Order: sequence, then structure tokens, then C-alpha cells
Amino acid sequence: MEKIYIVVAETKGTDGEFYSEVFPCKTSQDAYDCACGLIADMAETMDIADDVNPETDWVVGNDDWWYRVRIDDFNL
Repeated sequence: MEKIYIVVAETKGTDGEFYSEVFPCKTSQDAYDCACGLIADMAETMDIADDVNPETDWVVGNDDWWYRVRIDDFNL
């Protein structure tokens, strides 16, 4: 059975607004790479890259903002 993998990125910005994005992927490896890349990019943007391991830390932030990613898979 074929699957599709969806990477969901959710954030609460420093302005208090909530946002989400979805990224479809064909393989679990592609989804994992996407999720790690998204976290790495956010960590770099927020100047916390030295404190984050993108392979395991899929939730980053503090009381003022947060960013998290997850992978959902669906059978086709």
C-alpha cells in the first residue's frame, strides 16, 4: 500500500499570531529531511542554532514564541 507523508509546521509568532504550513512528501525519508530542515531553518532564524539538534528537537521556542513540526502519514 502506498503512503503519502505530510510535514506539518505550526508556529506562534512573537506577534501572538498562529500559523501553519503543510509540506507533502513521497517518502518517509523525504518527510524526515523536510522536518529537520524546517527546524534547522527556524533555529538559525531565531539565533538558537547552537542550542538545537534538528534531528531530535522538533519543538523549539520559549514563552514568547514556539515552532513545532510533525509528520503525519496517510495510506493512498
